[in-house]
Amino acid sequence: MSPSTLTDRYIWTVTRQLPQESGPDVARELRVTLEEAVEDRVAAGEDPSAAERAAVAELGDPDVLAREYGGRPQHLVGPAVYADYVRLLKVLLAVVLPCVVLGVLITQSLATDRGFGDVLGRTIGAVLQTGVHLVFWTTLVFVIIERSRSESERDAPITPWDPDQLPGDAPWRAPRFGEMAAEVSFSAAMVVLLVWQLSGVGERGVQVLDPQLPLVWKLVLVGLFVLDAAVSLAAWRVGRWTPTLAAVNVIANVVSAVLLVWLLLSDQLLTDLPRVFAERFGTDLDWSVSYPAVAVGIVVICGWDAVASVRRAWLVRDGSVRGGGRRASAQ
Repeated sequence: MSPSTLTDRYIWTVTRQLPQESGPDVARELRVTLEEAVEDRVAAGEDPSAAERAAVAELGDPDVLAREYGGRPQHLVGPAVYADYVRLLKVLLAVVLPCVVLGVLITQSLATDRGFGDVLGRTIGAVLQTGVHLVFWTTLVFVIIERSRSESERDAPITPWDPDQLPGDAPWRAPRFGEMAAEVSFSAAMVVLLVWQLSGVGERGVQVLDPQLPLVWKLVLVGLFVLDAAVSLAAWRVGRWTPTLAAVNVIANVVSAVLLVWLLLSDQLLTDLPRVFAERFGTDLDWSVSYPAVAVGIVVICGWDAVASVRRAWLVRDGSVRGGGRRASAQ
């Protein structure tokens, strides 16, 4: 698969925010506009690469252009700063909320008197509360910034947009070998760890998983990780995440979450970790493991992986639509 051109990346960045009905038409219009601008610059003696870059830069920030095409109103935060506002908010939510989930689960894992529903409710509550604060304070800061700017600066973006800010490649590209290798290596490592733990670690290791787990569940757990590696390898070989591969991955994650949570809450998955650690390291600390907190963590991890695979397949489908518009304009 050939790498995406600057024009491809710009058009995708604009049209991905538009409705499915208007996206291909806008893609064709932008492509014609850019091709004409590049041809004019090349005819004037400019280098083709420099001409394409200058033509893309002349159109400006793709997020601002997408909102002009979409006709979406921006009342509280004006159009000049709205793109910066959304970008910052996405980064804050993507970074802070997972940290909140992890922190709550670690804290709740030390409180063994809390049930599954209590742990789940506290986790959701913390995420919602943090999300509200992030949205509110970020919005307030941008409102203050916009209102405090002079009239001459009000229509200018906070940070000038540059073509270097475009994604390195269009997201409908084929999965990279490195991504596939990392996912397969992780699954292989988990298989080795499961086999080692479920076979008994002996006196030199720490027995975390219960080796008395029935053989059928041992085989199912190992098989699920093997299936995960096979799906990643298949996506790389096919060159994209298909709906079928995404569906298989979602089913595997649902089965994994249900099985692991059931084994955990039925006291079949883990050993008596406080006793094991006391015997292995000679400690006598008063602590215990909160199974409900661990169960919530399992659900979050499996759910995250399932959603990620669906998103990849959707990007491939969305990219095919944009690509169809691109091919039509080329013809």
